[in-house]
Formats: sequence, C-alpha cells, structure tokens
Amino acid sequence: ACSVPSPPVVVYLRRPLRPRSSALGSNKDKSIRGAGASYALVATTDSKSGRDAVDIYDITNKLVGFHVLLSPGHRALRTAGIASSPTVNGGTLIRGGRSSAVVLTSGGSIVTLVEKTTPDKVDLLVQKNLYAAAISMAFADPQFYRPEDIIGLYRRYAEHLYRKGDFSSSMDQYILTIGSLESSHVIFRFLDTPKIPLVVKYLEALRAQGLSSIVHDELLRTCYLKLNDPESAGKIIVRSSSSVNGVSIPLNPDGTEAPSVPISRNIHASDDPSEMLSAICSLEAPEAAEALVTHGSLLARSLPRETAGVVIALCDGSYSPTALADAAAGRPSVTDSQKDDAYKYPISLFSNAFQENPKLLRLILSHCRRNNCALTPMLRRTLLELTLDEWSSAKRTGDSHVERTRHMEAMMMLSDHHDMGDYEALVIVQAAEFSDGEILLYERL
Repeated sequence: ACSVPSPPVVVYLRRPLRPRSSALGSNKDKSIRGAGASYALVATTDSKSGRDAVDIYDITNKLVGFHVLLSPGHRALRTAGIASSPTVNGGTLIRGGRSSAVVLTSGGSIVTLVEKTTPDKVDLLVQKNLYAAAISMAFADPQFYRPEDIIGLYRRYAEHLYRKGDFSSSMDQYILTIGSLESSHVIFRFLDTPKIPLVVKYLEALRAQGLSSIVHDELLRTCYLKLNDPESAGKIIVRSSSSVNGVSIPLNPDGTEAPSVPISRNIHASDDPSEMLSAICSLEAPEAAEALVTHGSLLARSLPRETAGVVIALCDGSYSPTALADAAAGRPSVTDSQKDDAYKYPISLFSNAFQENPKLLRLILSHCRRNNCALTPMLRRTLLELTLDEWSSAKRTGDSHVERTRHMEAMMMLSDHHDMGDYEALVIVQAAEFSDGEILLYERL
C-alpha cells in the first residue's frame, strides 16, 4: 500500500454572488448532502445579462459544480434538494448516495439536476485541466479511487504542468509520486542544465524518504558540484552496499565491483591543466584512472578533447603510457590483441566529468557502445537522449546527413538487447517526438 499525500484546498469562484432573496424567500440557499460532499444550491442574478442563474457549489471540494442561466424572463422561485442514502453492507460503503435538486421557475418550467458519479466528475475536471480539484475530489471518495489511482492523477498533473513549461510546479507534483513512479522517468526529464536545481530537489526528497540508491546519491553529488555547491556535495557520502570483513567494496553505478585503484599521491591540482594531463598520461592505468576520477571535471573543462581521448583509451583497453607516447610521436599504437588482454575501465567512472559538454559525452558513449565497453542502463539512456537531441537539432536546421545518421544510431540503440528499460526509453523518444522509436517500443511492450 502506498501513502497518498493530501491534496491542497483550492477555491474556484466564477463571479461575485448576488442572491435573489426576494424571489426565493427562505429557499434562496439550499444545502444538499451527497456522496461524501456538501452542496449549496444558489440562485443569483447575472450582472451582465440580467438573467437568473443557478449555481451548485461543492463546499467539500471548494469548487463550482454546476452553472446555468435560466431562460430569459424566467426567475427562480423555489428549490428543493434530495439526497439518497448511501448503501452500506457490513460497515463497508457499497454505493454512495447521489444528490439531486429541482428548481421551479416563474415561467412554469422545472429544472432538474442529478449528481454525477465521482469518476464522471473527476474525468470532467481533468478534461478542463483542473487537476487540483480532480485530485481533491478523488481523494475524498475512496469508494472509487485507490491510492495508486490518485498517484496516477498526480502524475498526469505533473506531466500537464511540464508540457505547459511550468517545470517547478511539475516537479512539486512529481515529488508526490515518489515510491510509486520510477524515479528515472522523472530524472531524465530534468537533466538539462536549467533544470538541475529541480533534479536536486527531487533527489533530496528521495533521500529524505530513504528511497535513494547509490546512483541517486552520486547524481545528487554531481548536481551539487555543477551548481558550485561543494559544501553540500561533501555531505553526500556514496557508500557501497557490500563489504568484506567490514571493509567496503566500491561499486560502479550498475552495482558491479569497481576496479581497485591505488590512490596517486603524485598528481595535484595545477595552474596548468596541460601539465596535469601530461603527468596523468605518464602513469600506469590504475593510477591514471584514479587521477581522472579526482581531477576529470577540471581537465574536461580546460582540455575536453584531450581528456576524452585518455578516458576512451582507459575504457576500450588501449591505454598505456607508452601507447600514448607512441601515438603522440606517430608510431604504431596498441594492437587489438593487446586491447583484449587489458582491463577496460567502466565509463561510469568518468562520465560525470563531461556533463557540461553533451556533444563530447555522446561521442565518448557512442565509442564505448561500438567497442562493447561496459555501459550502465542509465548511460545507455543518456546516449539515446543525447543522440535524439542532435537528431532533433539537425531536423530543425535541415542538416539531412546528420539527421539520417542520428536516426539510424537511435534505432540501433533501441533495437539492442541490452537492458535500457523500455518504459524509460519510451519517455525519452516521446519527449523528442521520435515516432519511429515510439512505434518500435510499443510493438515490444
């Protein structure tokens, strides 16, 4: 069972009330009790047309339930409200009572009003994008709406706000779905730079509820660093979930054991990034990997392509100090057989350093995918999203060559048997309006 947060109280008023007390006498404001709600039937004079209007106010859910103008020349004379009793069996509500009302007019006509069922009312409110009122009404009627149904309404409300561009309010609603909606569905929608503070808000809420994983904690730490908040980042301690003889074993984001990397004490932050990178390239692979984990973000900002080259070499097994020197001198590089024997470091160790350079990150991830390097499901989804970003940009600018190339690459990724997560991938292709990918995923689901 999931806990559902109570919805906020929202009041909707169409216009100021001007009761027709002279016409209605003691019946000018009829109160009716229905299925879990109280209603007030009020007749007023419309200020613009001068005609009588009948309104039903849902007092419980704080909204206008019904509004109608009477025919010209007709005045509301009397009203009567009726509420059927709810059906209860063994202390359990089987069917709630439904209210009805009758309005007698001066023209001899009778207006009859019958309350709709809660699902019908909620559907009408959703159609009008009045999600807050719909959630409030659903929350008040557990006969029809279970907790997971209400969570679904919160999700629809969040996606409606996201489409409108109200990203902050959208995140507020997504936070209410924590524990029910897959977190990756939310995170991948907010990973572009302007929305990073909202990702932090969501990840903080995950941690507060004890639902964050190692990946979430590492991502939160990275976001803090990207927001230039090293103090908050320093408070995020990413711990392994496994240990041997009381000693923690470091894990990669995909849960596999990370390589044991001795800490290099010879590399320190330098005023000259070129000198630092040269010093790293003189180290053996384990020390170079540790140094890049520590200093990768700084180097990727100053020397992005050169840093990417070292990272790619560590990931595909072609790294060695002599190989880099040979490559710089134009001599033959590492052979394929030597690559096969070398340890291939997971790109997840270094990917955070390139978050500010999405084009370069796509190139690195694409190289790793072609060379069968270790890619976590999250990084595979990141590669898909970055590829579709370039596809969409090329489509807008009319660059047909890049558009065709990225289209083909995206379809190949979606056709892979690697675990990317079909539902998460569907969110990405829908956001990019990549219809061919949507069709492929729908056929597979």
